[in-house]
Amino acid sequence: MQIIDTQNKLDEALRDINSNKIIGVDTEFVRTNSFWPKLCTIQISTKSNFYLIDALSNLNNERLWEAFTNKDIIKVIHSSRQDIEAIFYVSQKVPYPTFDTQLAAMFTGFREAISYSHIVDEIFQIKIDKKLQYSDWSKRPINKEMLDYAKDDVKYLIPIFQYLSKQIESQSKAEWFLEEVENVHKKSIELSKKMVQPIANIGKKINTDRDPLSCAKELRDEIAICYNIPRKDVLSDTKLNEIFKSKMDNIEDLRIYLSDNEVFTNSPHLLSMLHEFLFEISKDKRIKFSKKILSKNQKIILKLLNDALENNAKKYNICPHIIATQREIRDFITRGNKFPKFTNGWRNSVFGKDAEAILNSN
Repeated sequence: MQIIDTQNKLDEALRDINSNKIIGVDTEFVRTNSFWPKLCTIQISTKSNFYLIDALSNLNNERLWEAFTNKDIIKVIHSSRQDIEAIFYVSQKVPYPTFDTQLAAMFTGFREAISYSHIVDEIFQIKIDKKLQYSDWSKRPINKEMLDYAKDDVKYLIPIFQYLSKQIESQSKAEWFLEEVENVHKKSIELSKKMVQPIANIGKKINTDRDPLSCAKELRDEIAICYNIPRKDVLSDTKLNEIFKSKMDNIEDLRIYLSDNEVFTNSPHLLSMLHEFLFEISKDKRIKFSKKILSKNQKIILKLLNDALENNAKKYNICPHIIATQREIRDFITRGNKFPKFTNGWRNSVFGKDAEAILNSN
């Protein structure tokens, strides 16, 4: 694996990268005191080479970002969300098109959220040592042990892509998988828009026609995104629960309660915005702090829906978790949610139609 830490090395590597139709991509980052990951390295595999790009070196990466958004190059990534976030934070680009090997594995019968090392073992019977997974990748120089680890993390991505692509085609699920890939890409775009939105727009587009506690958590997340600080440093779930339970209608009460929170003590406008938002979303609404207890009939429906989900997951050889979550199913039963995710697109064919039939007949 070549370490790319000069502009000449990067330019030479890019000639190889841009000549490929499929590349493997992985990143290493640190994420201890921030919302967004701090990108440290980018590992890339091509059909004949392996590269580790030092993201902390003073490189002009514009042509690399162009490669990541080149529609003629498929970027193969395992469990891509955090890698895409790390790349977007420094480039303002969302890699596309991508092939997420974890997602593809769940579409072809593998268990939920299978790790990269496990999928390599399952397909190729090769064991990968993951002991350096939580190393500090911001440290320099990068030693040989770390370099070998980084190489292993991209070495099998293209072979996995080739294997899973054949599985998806043979199981006639290419159209469904492509639909899901596009859905994931849209979510990445939505998150990126939140990152670059003006601070004054925080909370403006939150759908408040639902449980106030959920709305408050979304506001908390938007603050964390804009200020690039961990969620817990803005407001923990416990703190939010206590604020609602204490009914802090007066801004002074809220200021006193958050007097040890530097996010709000250093930004009085944020405190005012939080107070106004909490007041608006909670007036005339009942706050829900725990799951709604199901009635006897609802428990029967829940079992019928879960049985149908499990049976259909086996029938189509798809991990049940990506078809429908337990929260989505409970909301479908208890809140009269007429448009859950599983009644749209490929999920409707796999489970949604059966779910609606079960609900309507009970």
